[in-house]
Amino acid sequence: MRDKIRIVCISDTHNAAPGEGYKLPRGDVLIHAGDLTNQGSYSELKRAVDWIEKTNFAVKILVAGNHDLSLDEKYTLVNAHGGTVRLHQDRDGRVLITNNSAFHYLEHSDVKIEVPGKSNNLHVFGSPYSPDRSQQSWAFQYRDAQAEGLWDVVPAGIDILVTHTPPKGLCDASHHWHEGGCPTLLRKLWDTRPLLQVCGHCHEGRGVKIVRWGDTPGRIESTRTWNDPSTGNKKQALLDLTGGEMLLNPGQETAIVNASIMAKSFGRGPKIFNSPIVVDLPIVGSRPDAIHPISDKRSAHEKISEIPGR
Repeated sequence: MRDKIRIVCISDTHNAAPGEGYKLPRGDVLIHAGDLTNQGSYSELKRAVDWIEKTNFAVKILVAGNHDLSLDEKYTLVNAHGGTVRLHQDRDGRVLITNNSAFHYLEHSDVKIEVPGKSNNLHVFGSPYSPDRSQQSWAFQYRDAQAEGLWDVVPAGIDILVTHTPPKGLCDASHHWHEGGCPTLLRKLWDTRPLLQVCGHCHEGRGVKIVRWGDTPGRIESTRTWNDPSTGNKKQALLDLTGGEMLLNPGQETAIVNASIMAKSFGRGPKIFNSPIVVDLPIVGSRPDAIHPISDKRSAHEKISEIPGR
């Protein structure tokens, strides 16, 4: 049997803990792709941290999202006259996340993880950023002119890319935006070709696309769509990339997983919950070293601040 790692993917829980509309399956690794909360207050973050700490996974990886306001040290509110006012930061809330040994919190940064009993480690890059599509002044947002500088720091050789935003045209359906995903991120995915990308942000985009990359930057040769086995029943929402019709071809294909738990955008009726997506990821051995490894020891915010307008 091919060696594999089971990854439970969730995103956009928006204050909902397991048992409150969804159940959390067992696995080796838990990935949360952002929007743990609605506003990022201390009480919201404390509640999220409490339930995440209690989960039984060998490795847990989190990124923030645009709703997790107090986790963005540079968050500002932009008023109608173009001025800015600094939002009062609840620093204790940020400390809950950034100084916690129970999980890896990635803020435009990477980590190599080891899963006990598995033959290889995994190189993971995580980012909380999403495009500013509607000037709503949420956290960790960037304009189109900033996108290239932002995503340029993602190294080659990663196995998993965790981003709050999806790439353009892939699992990015949304009632909020005409184009919810990021085209620059799509080109970066073509360049780095991770085995798996986990995202959220666009609630209506929940699902999976297996992308086969073309021969020019950003070009997609073909896609395969996952049929969720949990639809209309209580089965597990399992994506098996180790065999069968969804078998992944490493180096040529990437599995794009939008794991939004909330099924609808805010203001679109009562809450409806999706199931977590469980991914069986093949262990494929060592991948190429990063072409541009992250050796810069400045914080993510220091690097982002150098991008014009940030």
